[in-house]
Amino acid sequence: MTDNYQILINKLDSFIRKYYKNLIIRGLIYSVAALLIFFLTITLVEYFAWLGTTGRTIIFYMYLAISVLIIFKLIFIPLFKLFRIGKVISHEQAASIIGKHFTDVEDKLLNTLQLKALSDSSADSSLINASIDQRIAGLKPVPFSNAIDLKSNRKYLKYAIPPLVIFIAFLLGAPNIITEPTTRIINHSNHYEKAAPFKFVLENKNLRAIQQDDYRINLKIEGESVPESVVIYNGSTPFRMKKQSNIAYNYTFRNLQQDVTFLFEAEGY
Repeated sequence: MTDNYQILINKLDSFIRKYYKNLIIRGLIYSVAALLIFFLTITLVEYFAWLGTTGRTIIFYMYLAISVLIIFKLIFIPLFKLFRIGKVISHEQAASIIGKHFTDVEDKLLNTLQLKALSDSSADSSLINASIDQRIAGLKPVPFSNAIDLKSNRKYLKYAIPPLVIFIAFLLGAPNIITEPTTRIINHSNHYEKAAPFKFVLENKNLRAIQQDDYRINLKIEGESVPESVVIYNGSTPFRMKKQSNIAYNYTFRNLQQDVTFLFEAEGY
């Protein structure tokens, strides 16, 4: 009886290991789905909102904490239990799970485990052991591990594939939507100035002028929006440029006496 019972226990232990392997696979899928969705959410929020250092610090540590929690709970805990670190499901609990797949097995399996406990505490256990042997003989052909189908986890891929596809599409089609806000979130304590939705295009091809002559600076605006006005600086002295149209400005320096170093500044955008 001892050898037969040990074979039964080994089969149950094999089922328990497969049970935790199944949890690890499912946990990996759920973790990828959850972390990608959360990552895409905070990345898009930062891309459009340009949060300050406080906001970026909050979402950085929030993402870090949630990531650790999800990975620990869904992956590391079942991984520890796979190697029998911590409390694992009992043989009786395993028997109940197996019984849900093999409906005619649960009562026999549970009764066998109960009889073995009774045999260990009984002075005369010969009849009990004979009954245990008889029950184990009927359970031997049953493949307990088949109660768990690892391939069934494919149905959970529907949660991970869409955010993964979106993530890859952004990386291939518009990587700046991912890379720029990610950089700002990682370096959350740094200050970042939001880029203007336009750029200055200097139209002067020749930046040489004759001393004491006038020199005209022609400027064009390109971008999604335009400023209300533009100021040109010669050193620290500002001069408001003349608006020719929504996208064209100019300013004429009169009677140049020395070199001019200029800088443009937009107002009202």
